[in-house]
Amino acid sequence: MPQRRREPSRKEPTERELRDLEQRVHHLVNEQRCRAKLPPLVWREDVARAARDHSKNMAERNFFDHEDPRLGNVDKRLNRFRVPWRACGENIFMLHGYENPAQVAVQGWMESPGHRANILQKEFTHAGVGVVYCPRDRRYYLTQIFIRPPDGTKR
Repeated sequence: MPQRRREPSRKEPTERELRDLEQRVHHLVNEQRCRAKLPPLVWREDVARAARDHSKNMAERNFFDHEDPRLGNVDKRLNRFRVPWRACGENIFMLHGYENPAQVAVQGWMESPGHRANILQKEFTHAGVGVVYCPRDRRYYLTQIFIRPPDGTKR
């Protein structure tokens, strides 16, 4: 379904709305995995916290990149949050002015070979999503981190 741009709302989303948006992204990604006959990714709140932190840093420090100039790439950021992992990957997205940011982000990722590969990576078993809204530029910053925990990790 085509997405309609709308005039960005002057009202900032609540924390609850941002957390709901994270869950919607996670659900839509799992729908893509299901279509590809892959098992769904299991939600990890510790991974989501690391993803939220990256989204927050991008919004507050005005950059858009997988590498945080101060904190490094996703592997270093996961280590900083003490998330155990054997394999990891990351998708990021920034947007404003759409009625359904989750659908637009996942659709954009699926149209990008590298991002699509992360979503459909068989090795990844767990994920977390972090969404932050920046009132300064009225943009949503989305980060999805994928992991495979070390063997024997129960979470």
